[in-house]
Amino acid sequence: MRVRAYRFRAYASKTTARVLKTQLEAACELYNALLHAEQGEYEKNKHTMNKTELRQLALDLRKQNQEFQVLHFQVAQQVADRFYQARERFFDGLANKPKKKKPLRYLSLVYPQSGWKLSNTRDVGQGKNKKKKARLYLSKIGFFTLILHRELPLKRVSQVRVKLYPSGRIYVIFLVEEAETLGQSSKEPKNAVGVDLGLTRLATLSDGRYLEHPKPLERSLERIRVLQRSLSRKRFLSNNWLKARMKLAKEHEHLKDFRRDSLNLGLSSHGSTTFWC
Repeated sequence: MRVRAYRFRAYASKTTARVLKTQLEAACELYNALLHAEQGEYEKNKHTMNKTELRQLALDLRKQNQEFQVLHFQVAQQVADRFYQARERFFDGLANKPKKKKPLRYLSLVYPQSGWKLSNTRDVGQGKNKKKKARLYLSKIGFFTLILHRELPLKRVSQVRVKLYPSGRIYVIFLVEEAETLGQSSKEPKNAVGVDLGLTRLATLSDGRYLEHPKPLERSLERIRVLQRSLSRKRFLSNNWLKARMKLAKEHEHLKDFRRDSLNLGLSSHGSTTFWC
């Protein structure tokens, strides 16, 4: 069994976006509370809590603290799972020791089995721009409008993650379980072309064609410098600092999207040819 991620852009009202930010802050506080309890348990009894004990502690803290009751109970358990995985990676020598998280760094919530519902799927647009829209309900948060640019096998969804990017954009990621394919398809591609990625040129094809490098960083560098300079002059965590930080994050996200799309758009212009890197 393998897992594939389907990421879709989500749109929400100002009220729903504000509730999402509040829940992210609560999840961050719950994570830090679990970290503090784990440290106290180890100092007192020289014992670390297992996954089940951490999950139960998260539910107990949720019952005792009104601030944590805004979270869905399975979301609270997933916060415990996240801390447990971070601690296990530290024990395995794969990461640094878990430390207190800042609210600005805690950006996603996970609904593993229940607490979400996808409905009201409909077609929008025409021709090449034809897509689907759907309405997603997340318990304790509200409704989101999703743009479904590809088919989603809804019956095999095992987990739903909502993520708030620093730029203010909201994405929903569906994790879908798929069966492993034992062998490759027996069909031979009609047209196969090798691709060599480089620095001077974005890609050189084995049939002699090539794609020029768009150099996205050089195009955006001056704008990033101006925004970074503006951010450094603001008082830390003030309203103006948060606004400048969001503008800078949007520019970095635009640069990342442009860089990711350059190769895909360039190769898609060559029709149905199969490419091998």
